[in-house]
Amino acid sequence: MARLVVISQSAAASTCELGEGWTTIGRADGNTFQLVEPSISGRHCEVRLHGGELLVHDLLSTNGTFVGGHKISEAVVQPDGTLRLGDVELRFENSPISTAPQPGAGAVARTEPAPVPGGEPEKKFQVLFVDDSRAFLELFGDLCAEFSRQTWNIHMATSADAALSRLREQHVDLVLLDITMPMLDGLQLLGIINRRYPGLKIAVMTGSATEAKRADALANGAELFLEKPVTADGMKSVFNVLHDLLSWNREGFTGALRQVHLHEIIQVECNGRHSSILEIRNPEMRGQIFIEAGAVTHAAAGDLTGEPAFYRLLSLRGGDFQVKPFRPPPPRTIDTRWEFLLMDAARATDEETILIKKPAAPEGETEHVAMGENIIAVPAGVPKSKPADGAKK
Repeated sequence: MARLVVISQSAAASTCELGEGWTTIGRADGNTFQLVEPSISGRHCEVRLHGGELLVHDLLSTNGTFVGGHKISEAVVQPDGTLRLGDVELRFENSPISTAPQPGAGAVARTEPAPVPGGEPEKKFQVLFVDDSRAFLELFGDLCAEFSRQTWNIHMATSADAALSRLREQHVDLVLLDITMPMLDGLQLLGIINRRYPGLKIAVMTGSATEAKRADALANGAELFLEKPVTADGMKSVFNVLHDLLSWNREGFTGALRQVHLHEIIQVECNGRHSSILEIRNPEMRGQIFIEAGAVTHAAAGDLTGEPAFYRLLSLRGGDFQVKPFRPPPPRTIDTRWEFLLMDAARATDEETILIKKPAAPEGETEHVAMGENIIAVPAGVPKSKPADGAKK
């Protein structure tokens, strides 16, 4: 059995058994081995068994990772050897039973799954994940392969140079970048990729999201700015958004709203308490939805503003949208919580679908619509709308 044991007298005694995959160590929730000590960073380092040895990879920690008295970015620790994270010292203990070697650093292509019997195989999307955390790459990569039913061919890179090398060698449909990278950060890499590969879909994801980083990423060409998920449900939501981004390329234009699920983008933006502008376009209409600190504050579509504009935009059956950096809207026209807005929009879409399926009333006749105890007479073909505040119903 292999394990790490905290041996510093100043730190709480703790141990962590090591499995076959990468183990993340840090102060924050979500780490495999959580050490709540002042000198430990939120994501301090990650380790993995390699044969009978321990591979150690620092994650740009504040107080450093040390092996043999030297500050390291990567190193190998032998059984009964020690490593120090900030002021906390740990000992690596291992039984004589060794573990089979695992793939190391750099760009890695995941193994192709066996073909599914019967029928033609679905199109493979080439997706490149760039993150300095191998543990996150493996976990998120495995989940995305499962979520996509093996229609994503996932490539991985732990550094900017490995990512650029992979892009030179392989056509890629989507790149997902982490901002916090060694040597060349994700925002700089974003600019390089945009210049070299115009039109390539790029999403940025980070565990340290700020509005300044978000604005920089969107201004430099990122299609999406996402907060790094720490739960399986969060990873499923991020996968859904990324898969929508991929589907736009498959259809040959920026995306059909009926398949992209605009409400999911709004959910991600509002749940993350982000500030952004969703610009929505189709051949008949252009509009904007303003999201400020996780709240929908304004919408405009043609001559409509406020909630009517919001519902009109979410009812569109085709078109495309982009996430833009936030700027305050001229007025604030929406105060309803975004959850209720999405529920009302979904209800309105369902009702519209039912009406479309019903035969139209003969010309000149009147269509009667029940509204609780009231009956409103609406000439056939004239769109229904809510009465203005204060108007007699």
